[in-house]
Amino acid sequence: MWSTVVLQHDMQDCGPACLATVCKYYGKRIPISYIRKLSGTDKHGTSGYGITQGAKELGFSCYGAASPEKNMPEVSLYPIIAHIKRDNLEHYVVIFKLKKGKVIIGDPAVGLIKQTTEQFKKEWTGIFFVLMPEEKFKLNKSTGNLLTRFFYVLKPHKKIITEVLTASILLSILGIITAFYFRFLVDEVLYSGTKITLNLVSLGYLTVIIFQTVLNISRNQLMLHMSTKIEAALNFEYFAHVLHLPMDFFTSRKTGEVLSRINDVYTIRQVLSSTGMNIILDSLMLIIGGAFLFASGGILMLIAIIPVILSATVIFLFVEPYQRKIKEKAVIDAEKYSGMVESVNGIGTIKALSSEELAFERTEVKMVDSVNKGLEIGTLANIENAVQMALSQLGTLSVYWVGSFKILNGTMSLGQLIAFSILSGYFLGPLGRLLTLQPALQEAFVAASRLSEILNLPIEEETYSGKTKTDNNIKGNIEIKNLTFGYGTSGNVLKKINLKIEAGMKAAFVGPSGSGKTTLVKLLMKFYNFQKGEILIDGLNIKDLETESYRKLIGYVPQEVLLFSGTIRENILWGSGFLPDKALYYAAQSAKADQFINALPERFETIIGERGATLSGGERQRIALARILLREPKILILDEATASLDAITEKAIMNTIREIIQNRTTIIVAHRLSTIAHCDKIFVFDGGKIIEEGKHKELMLKNGIYADLWNAQNS
Repeated sequence: MWSTVVLQHDMQDCGPACLATVCKYYGKRIPISYIRKLSGTDKHGTSGYGITQGAKELGFSCYGAASPEKNMPEVSLYPIIAHIKRDNLEHYVVIFKLKKGKVIIGDPAVGLIKQTTEQFKKEWTGIFFVLMPEEKFKLNKSTGNLLTRFFYVLKPHKKIITEVLTASILLSILGIITAFYFRFLVDEVLYSGTKITLNLVSLGYLTVIIFQTVLNISRNQLMLHMSTKIEAALNFEYFAHVLHLPMDFFTSRKTGEVLSRINDVYTIRQVLSSTGMNIILDSLMLIIGGAFLFASGGILMLIAIIPVILSATVIFLFVEPYQRKIKEKAVIDAEKYSGMVESVNGIGTIKALSSEELAFERTEVKMVDSVNKGLEIGTLANIENAVQMALSQLGTLSVYWVGSFKILNGTMSLGQLIAFSILSGYFLGPLGRLLTLQPALQEAFVAASRLSEILNLPIEEETYSGKTKTDNNIKGNIEIKNLTFGYGTSGNVLKKINLKIEAGMKAAFVGPSGSGKTTLVKLLMKFYNFQKGEILIDGLNIKDLETESYRKLIGYVPQEVLLFSGTIRENILWGSGFLPDKALYYAAQSAKADQFINALPERFETIIGERGATLSGGERQRIALARILLREPKILILDEATASLDAITEKAIMNTIREIIQNRTTIIVAHRLSTIAHCDKIFVFDGGKIIEEGKHKELMLKNGIYADLWNAQNS
C-alpha cells in the first residue's frame, strides 16, 4: 500500500497530494500541479473548502465533517482525508483503514505510517473529508511514466547514441577476449613453455588494451557532449516554460520552490545520458557474459547467482525508505532556497533592523535539516552498499571454493577457473550495477515528478490559438460589466464591478488598502482569468484577444519598478526590440529622464547594477516611464507609481505624467488623492465594490468616503 501514497513536492502541497493519493487508490494518477489549481492551493496551503472543491472537480462526491469528540468515522467510508495539527503546523493526511486499534495513514510528508488510535487522535483536529468516486472520475486520464516524458531530448542524438552503443559492444567483446587470453595463457602457454607463443599472445593482448583505451576515451567523450546538450535543452525548456506560465503560478509558489527544480534537471540528465547508456551497456554485458559463463560452468554459475538474488531482495527492501527520504529532502531544499532568496531580496530591511543573525538562524534551520536528511540518505546507501558488498564477496568466495574442489577432482583446469572468474565479473558486475541503480533511479523519478509538475502546467496562451490579435486601431474605450473575482477558493475580492472609461479619459482608482483597486488592474492586464463578468476594450472581450499583442497596447507601471542588470539603454529598450537612437532619446526626454542620464559619465551606456541599485527611486520611475512611452501604448496604467517617492519627486513625476497622458486613456491607482484630483473620473473602491464615482468636486459634495479620505489627508 505504500506505493499508493503520493508524496508532496513542496511544503504547501499536502492537500493536493492527499487528493492525488485518493485518486491513485481508485486507479488514477493525477498530477499534483493540476490538483493544486483545482483546489486553489497558494503559498499558505489549501483550505478545507479547497479540498472539497478540488475533490468535486476531480469527480468525487465530497463532504467535510467534524467530530468534536474525535470519534473515528465508519469503516465503510475509508479512505478519507483527515486534518491534523503537528508541531503547530496544519497538515492533511489520508486514512486508509482501521485495523486492530491501529490507523493506517498515508502521510504525504513521510509516506505510509501506522499509529495507534490514541497517537493519531493527539494530532487530529476532528475534521475529515469523505470522498466517493462518481462517473465523472472515471473520465479522468492517468499520467504515464514521468521519466519517459523526457526521452524526446535523446532524439537529436541518435547518431551519438549509436556510436556509444557500438563502442560499448566492442568493449564488451574485447573484455571477453581478456578472459580467454588468461585461460589460454595458464592452460596452454605456461604448460608448453613456448616463449615465442607467450610473446605473440601478450602482444596481441597489448593491442586489445590499446583498442580498449581508445574506445573508452571516445565513448566517454561522446557521452559527455551528449549529456551537456541534454542538460542545456532541459534547462532551456524549463525556464522558457516558467516564463510563459500565468501569474497565479508565481503568486501560489515560493521563489525557492521554482528555482530548486533547476537541480532536478541535472539528476534527469544523469539518468538519460550516462546512467541510461550504462543500463543498456550492462544489459548487453549481462546477456553476452551470461551466455559465455553458462557455457564455461553451469553449476558455478548457479552458485554465483544466489548472492545476486539476495541482493535483489535487499534492494527491494530499501525502495520505500529511499523514495520517502529523497522527497523529504527535496521539500526541505525548496524551503531552504526560498529562505535564502527572501533574505537576499530583503537585505536592506535586514541590515536596517540589525537582524542578520535572525535571518541566518531562520535559514540555518533548513540548512541543518537538509544536511541531516542528506546524512540519512547517505546512511541508507552505506548500509545497503555494505550488505551488497558482503553478498558479492560471499559469491566470489563460493565460486573459488567450489571451483577449487573441481580442480582437485580434475573436472576443471586452473585456466578455466580464472577465465570463469573474469567472465563472472562481466556478468555479475553489470547485474550488480543494474541492481544498485536504485538510489539514482529513485532520485530521477522524484526529480522527473517535480519537474513534470511544472512542465505539465498550461502556459498563459499559445500565440496562434484562435485569439484575435489587437492592432493600433484600438482607441482605448474600456467597459466592465458585472465583474466578480476572487483568488483561488478564497472569497471574492471584486464584486459586480461596472464602469466605463471613454477613450482619452483620465480615470483614477482610489480607496482603502485591500479594496480591490490593484486586483482590477491585474485583471485588465490579463494576469488572471475571471469567470464572472466581462472586460471590453473597444467592445471586444479581452478573453477573445491574443494576450501578447493585447499587452503591447497597454503601458503598465507598477509601484515596485523592476530594472534589470545592464545599461540604461538596455532597460529603456527592454521589450521593444531594436529601435533607432532618435526614438530612445525622445522617450527619455518625454519622461524627463534625459537630464539625469546626460549627467552620467557614460550616459545611456551607464551600468545601473542589479534591479537598478545605483539609481534613486525617482530616477528608476523615469526610466520605467521612458520604457513604457517607447511602446506608444493606447492605454496607460499607473499602479501606485509614485507611492514610494518623496513629495518633491512625486510632484515632478506627476507633472511629467500629465504631459505624456494627453489624448491617451489613462488609469491612475493612487492613495494620495492630491495626485488625481485633476482626473476626468474618479472611482472609489471599498470592500471590493465601486461605491462612488465622479469628478473631484462632485465627490466632495457627496460627503462620502472620498470626501473623508481627502479631508483626512489634507487636515
